[in-house]
Amino acid sequence: MKDNVKPCQHSLSQDVIYKEVVIIGNGPSGMVTSFMLAGNVPYLKQIPDDLPIDEMLKARLSNLTPGQSLYEADLMELAEGLEGRCQNPIPLLMDNLLRPCADLGIQADSLIEWRYEEHKQIDHIVLGRGPPGGAWHTFPPGVRTLSPGAWLTLPPHADAGAGRLSARAVANYCRRYVHACKLQRYFRSGVVVTNVSRAPHTPGPPCPAPNCPTGAKYYVTARETNGGRSFVVACAKVVVAAGGGDRPNVLRHVTHATHDLASFERALHSLHAESVPAPSVLVVGSGVSAADAVLLARAAGLRVAHLHRTPADALARLDPRAYPDYCTVYKMMCDGPEAEHPNYTPYPGHVVVEVTPLDSPAPYSLQPKLVKLLNLKTNLTMELTVSVIGVFIGSKPDLFFLQNNDYCDKIIKRKHEEKQCFLKNHWTYIKSMLGQSIQSCKSRYLNYTEINGNDRKCLVEDCNKREECQCKLIPYFDKCQCDVNPSDGIGFGVDEYKPVECRSNPIAVDKSTHEVVKMSGVYALGPLTGDNFVRFIPGGALALVSHIHKR
Repeated sequence: MKDNVKPCQHSLSQDVIYKEVVIIGNGPSGMVTSFMLAGNVPYLKQIPDDLPIDEMLKARLSNLTPGQSLYEADLMELAEGLEGRCQNPIPLLMDNLLRPCADLGIQADSLIEWRYEEHKQIDHIVLGRGPPGGAWHTFPPGVRTLSPGAWLTLPPHADAGAGRLSARAVANYCRRYVHACKLQRYFRSGVVVTNVSRAPHTPGPPCPAPNCPTGAKYYVTARETNGGRSFVVACAKVVVAAGGGDRPNVLRHVTHATHDLASFERALHSLHAESVPAPSVLVVGSGVSAADAVLLARAAGLRVAHLHRTPADALARLDPRAYPDYCTVYKMMCDGPEAEHPNYTPYPGHVVVEVTPLDSPAPYSLQPKLVKLLNLKTNLTMELTVSVIGVFIGSKPDLFFLQNNDYCDKIIKRKHEEKQCFLKNHWTYIKSMLGQSIQSCKSRYLNYTEINGNDRKCLVEDCNKREECQCKLIPYFDKCQCDVNPSDGIGFGVDEYKPVECRSNPIAVDKSTHEVVKMSGVYALGPLTGDNFVRFIPGGALALVSHIHKR
């Protein structure tokens, strides 16, 4: 923070810069966090008596000290008892203040007033791969949002209309937001964060200056996408706002498929440009993205084979008046193959068994493909010939820069325990079948040093020295096995033994501060913590910025 204290004389090496906070990700989560760190402070306005917000919330807000900012308030106490479409209390609180009665369909003014206070600035940097806006720049421009425009604006902006917006409109809004809020100096685009590591301990007494680089707790390493030059930022705090869709889920045996809407749309345009005869496409998935793919293909005049299981609840809950496009796809999915819809054939309860490219003069990516499908109800197979395959079955965040190598050992130890448990439960049977030979096997397998990993050596040369290989050798296997994918975020989720997924296993954070449970000084917000709608993101930013100020 800015202070009258004379800056210290400590410095870092020339290839390292210091910032108090590093924000990883420049989408809406990173943008609104930067807005608050730049010195913009939320204050509560006068609450109209006739505004039908939660009565308990209104009573708690009325007890706030006049002139007190929300950074100084007890946010968890204010959020107590609130209910809504979010599991995190402070994002629910902030949404109630920014958009009071939004779920009731009432267009009410925000209850928060933003004031710029220079002494509340916190020096920070926002690192992102593309332009500000994050994933919004990767969607096809014509794809429309699920949320209405009023729910997509970020503080201090107010109502942007009740209608749905195109992805292009949201991406353009994000570009303008950074300039309108004068945040350009904090943003550095075109970089990929490759590692977050703890800073080495600095001997001696701590420096009293507030911005001393010797107070850095983490080193954030990043690489420029254009030129590949690497640089390091030393910082006291890290905010992970990287979003949740960087790694689309794939079907391992389905090759030659696209997994994002932008690539799928480009493939559809290429079919027309190359004049591929009688083109048809296969869409796999039952959610909103799969519905978008069906709409894109039908709009292009192509025949669509739609392979899906039970239609997603996200489609079933949509209001036909507000979402006629998605509800049309949902109805076609529910009608089944017996109904006749132009250029659309659903295949409910089917899975892809095999994909075989066929010889064709068409470009490689547009070659006809013979797809074998299996009906899970009848166990009968059938074959389709398609030119483009789009697989839209969800996605996961990419957290390779938060590698938790300790969990490799934990998981290996857990597997050993499971094997020991199996041997214990079936000991009588195994002993009778294998006799004396089992004794030598048991003696070798349960050797203390090998169980505890003291004698593991990877057969891949210099394995542990290469970033791309995080292998651990499991005893009595003759090859290096990557049991833990560094991108999965193993160790950081609510279930620490499972990969981080935005809906089923978000990053475990302290609900009052959004600080990551497993890493002190590291914060997470947005989809990574289960806040999958933009309207709830400012609450996570409020929680962490408030915590940083209090510290």
